[in-house]
Order: sequence, then C-alpha cells, then structure tokens
Amino acid sequence: MSIDPIIDLFKRRLDLLELLGRVWELLYIEGRAPDVGKRRENFIKLLLKYEFNLEVESAPDTERSWDFKVNIGGYWYAYSLKTTEKPTIIKVAWDGFPSWERAELFTFKYPILYVTADRSNRRIDIYVFTLQLIDRVRKDKGREFWWIPSSSTNPRGFGISANAVYKLMEEAEKEGNHVCKKYRPIRNFAEAVEKYWREWYDLLKKLALYY
Repeated sequence: MSIDPIIDLFKRRLDLLELLGRVWELLYIEGRAPDVGKRRENFIKLLLKYEFNLEVESAPDTERSWDFKVNIGGYWYAYSLKTTEKPTIIKVAWDGFPSWERAELFTFKYPILYVTADRSNRRIDIYVFTLQLIDRVRKDKGREFWWIPSSSTNPRGFGISANAVYKLMEEAEKEGNHVCKKYRPIRNFAEAVEKYWREWYDLLKKLALYY
C-alpha cells in the first residue's frame, strides 16, 4: 500500500504539523463559522507552497470535486480538502434534493485530505482517504455509508455519515496514510490577538499606499 505524497511530506516535517496546529488556534481571532474553514484551507495551501516549495493550484469557484492541486515530484495531485475539529459528516454534494438513488450513483473522483484538530488536547491529525479506501468502505457499509438529511432540515445535498468517516480514519491509519502531532499552546493569546490586528492593519495600509 503506497503512502500518499502529502502524508509523506508531513511525516518528514513534523515541525510543520505543529505549526499548523498552533496557527489553527490563531485563525479563530477573526471569528468562527463559516469563514474559519476557508481560512484553514488557505493556510494549508500556502504552507504547502511556501514551506515545501511546491506549486499549488486552487480549484475554480465552480468546481465541486476538488479544492486544490499540488505538484509533487513532477506529478499533479488533486484533493478534496475537509477540515474539522470533531469528526462528523463529510458533505459531498450540495445541490439537488437528496435521495438514496442519487447517493448510490455518486462518483468520487479525487482523494479526500481530512484534517482534524483537537484543541482541548492540542493535537492535529492529517488523513488521506484514497479512492480505493473510499470504495472499500462504501461497499462494506452499504447504505450506512451515506448521510441523507431529513426533510425537516436542509433538503439539499448529501454526504458521508459520521460512522463511515470514523471507519475511513481507522483504515487510513492502518494504511499509513495518517500523521499526527501534539502541539504547544500559544503562551499569551491576548497579546497574540493584539499583535495580529496591529500587523493586519499595517499590512493593508502598506498594500493600499504602495501598490
């Protein structure tokens, strides 16, 4: 079983996994949902670009199958990126009325890069769910693989059930497509917040006046 290239990169640089964990906490300075997920995504892409010196391409706004592509060793790899603090459902379709028929016809086209952070225990985990793994768990779980919202909730879209997500995490770990790290806390969060906003203001002012 081959190790995913992004997992391999982080296994070689656990210091950058710790960096991601600490930054994860700082991203809440600007608030929580829904924008914090986008901030996590942007930082992960920039980390791959600036720390690993990789080419990274973001998906166009109309794309739903993948979120970014990265060039590793001359090959482009595309991923659907999901970030969360508590493993839960993974939504894979956003439009149309949900049904078992639609779910059973759904085709996964790219692996899922699944990043979780337990802020209470200060631990960050990265998993890759390969297409082969997704297909295997999907066949094993049958209809239990899917989360279909009830008519009393948002009637659009469907996803992978939380139970199936935990199984994917367990199997990805067995395959070696998992890496984790406990990170050090931010020592003085209040001081970090004040510095964040000051430097954020100074950066915007510089860009506005000089570019």
